[in-house]
Amino acid sequence: MKRRLFSLVMVPLLLFSANAAAAEEKEEDWHDETMYFLMTDRFMNGDRSNDEQTDNNDPSAYQGGDFKGIQDELEYLQELGMTSIVISPVFENEAGAYHGYSITNYSKMNSQFGSGQELAALVASAHEKNIRVIVEFPATRVSTEHVWLDDAQKVDWFTEASIAQEPAWLGEMALLNTANPDVQSALVEAAVKLADETGIDGYFFSGASAAEPRFWTKFNESLPELHLIGEMSGASMQEAAAYEEAGLDAVTSSWLQEPIREQFATVDRSSEEVKELLLEEQNVLSDPLAAVHKADSALADRFTLDMASENMFPGARWRMALTYMYTAPGTPAILYGSEIAQNGESGPDSHGLMNFRTDQELVDYIKQIAVLRQDLPALRRGSYEPLYEEDGMSVFKRQYEDETIVVAINNTGETQNITISAAELDEEKELRGLLNGDMSRAADGSFTIILDREEAEIYALAEKTGVNYAFIAAMLAVWIVFVIFLYLVWKRGKKAAKSS
Repeated sequence: MKRRLFSLVMVPLLLFSANAAAAEEKEEDWHDETMYFLMTDRFMNGDRSNDEQTDNNDPSAYQGGDFKGIQDELEYLQELGMTSIVISPVFENEAGAYHGYSITNYSKMNSQFGSGQELAALVASAHEKNIRVIVEFPATRVSTEHVWLDDAQKVDWFTEASIAQEPAWLGEMALLNTANPDVQSALVEAAVKLADETGIDGYFFSGASAAEPRFWTKFNESLPELHLIGEMSGASMQEAAAYEEAGLDAVTSSWLQEPIREQFATVDRSSEEVKELLLEEQNVLSDPLAAVHKADSALADRFTLDMASENMFPGARWRMALTYMYTAPGTPAILYGSEIAQNGESGPDSHGLMNFRTDQELVDYIKQIAVLRQDLPALRRGSYEPLYEEDGMSVFKRQYEDETIVVAINNTGETQNITISAAELDEEKELRGLLNGDMSRAADGSFTIILDREEAEIYALAEKTGVNYAFIAAMLAVWIVFVIFLYLVWKRGKKAAKSS
């Protein structure tokens, strides 16, 4: 809490003194987002009337979460610093499919989560809090009980009527024939209808790379005002660029997920691979700042499980990873429960109920770095330049207009003392820490950064501060008044003693 208060108080002062660009009005585009992926059924139960299939004694059954529950917790998400939420699929599903991927009808809503009107109410409430709502839309595979499979005229709408899926807990599913233009038209129609009726801001197309890039062009043409994100499962960065060109507004950086987890699951791991991938994104992707970076996902083991297997404390590991994701180029995204270090293997075990009453230390830290990300345009839109990389100690520079931010992350097991050439920054300025209040001035042509193990600092390059005489005078005045007050109290007490 002390750190968070320091950031909230000091950031505005430091930015103004550094003539930073934060004073500019935030532009309303998608480069300023921090995303929160949530599984509706596992988040919050706000309406008991739709709990028909709920069984809280069975982790593989519905647990009761719904649209009303999300709506009730919007203030929590706002305070956490989330500007967009991505909610799990909303269409009708086969019995027990709490995750939403086993779609049986694109024309109906999943009654376990609520109605279209309740989703619209959620969207309206979110917009009042400046939170955008994106709906996950599986468009390449559906339930083996999907209504289209019962239509003899739609046989060619599928390439497989039933095939085992990965991860295994998804069971058997049917694969849609995305090369069939009728399939595309039906899916686009469903997407347009839901958007028109609810006012959502975009779609997250899970498994998007399972279809050819051109499959998504019509979605873009029919939904020009919506933000369309494609999940690149196993696709290379070069392949992902083709999906952007075909009409998707952003892609997930699937190539980064495992390297980030590998780097931050423990200490003293090389950070070179992630650095090189981030540099490559700047040259390959059409819009690298919109690329979505995730460490956790609903279809994988929890990142916390990786940390546990390394016998590491999850809180510190998550702080390091999230600091990196919140300050590196791209759009940071976390899966619900990551802020409380939720654990579990892929499937129901990793889809535990959200606990809003757990230890708040990590939650408070996320709030702190979220404030910095929103207050510092360089962290959202700036250029990216690595300054130092060695065995888990990472230092990089983000620059936007007149604002320069330096991020230092010590993901090692011991205190690090490194120097950065003043030629990379400005010898006439100083580095002022916004997380912990650290400060560094150039000496002998270099800045020195000292960081304890498993700690991070975000520095603003600012004009050097001199002696603050006004502040000193104010403090002296306070002490003088306090001393006079004590003297008067003592004198009054002495007088009262004499009179008695």
